[in-house]
Amino acid sequence: MPVEKLTRERRRQQTRDVLVAAATEVFAQRGFEGASLDEIAEAAGFTRGAIYKHFTGKEELFFAVTERTNQAIIEAFRQVAPTTDLLEWDFATLGKLWRASVEQLEPLFAIGLEHELYILRNPGARDRAAAHRERNMALVTSFINEIAERSGMRLRLPADTLARILLATADGLTYTARVYGDDLFSPFLELLNHGMVADNPDAALD
Repeated sequence: MPVEKLTRERRRQQTRDVLVAAATEVFAQRGFEGASLDEIAEAAGFTRGAIYKHFTGKEELFFAVTERTNQAIIEAFRQVAPTTDLLEWDFATLGKLWRASVEQLEPLFAIGLEHELYILRNPGARDRAAAHRERNMALVTSFINEIAERSGMRLRLPADTLARILLATADGLTYTARVYGDDLFSPFLELLNHGMVADNPDAALD
């Protein structure tokens, strides 16, 4: 059976994927500021120069790690989201899925908090962080629009506003669960669902 020849773009993507996977492990072990590009390159089996062919530095590599994580969480939700009837939402299952995902990614959550402190202490990094958050916001917005379209749901608020609410709340829910043991994921999702769906077409926003 002939072996498929990799295109230049495909080889580049494979290298990038390996670097992101290695960075995920190193960040989890060493933290954001403690991790070094040399450690990440060694874990990936590449040179430090290979990182700079794909990323401007450690911060952009960190953003790539979190974006891949967010994409995986969105995909997990997509698999259990209802296709037509909003009444099919199983908030208990969705809440368990959300909590399981944050438990699995606990080291990265801690690193995310560390990075937020880094941003607060380094105002020059805020524009880059804002751009990264906008990309995540666009990802969540797209998912909300997708679910609304396939289920016939009419939104009470614009999808991007709902996405911002969800992102702003997610860190607080995760922190509360990890530190105090409060499992509020399912109640929040049910509350969000009731607040985001218009009671009738006249109340919906286009």
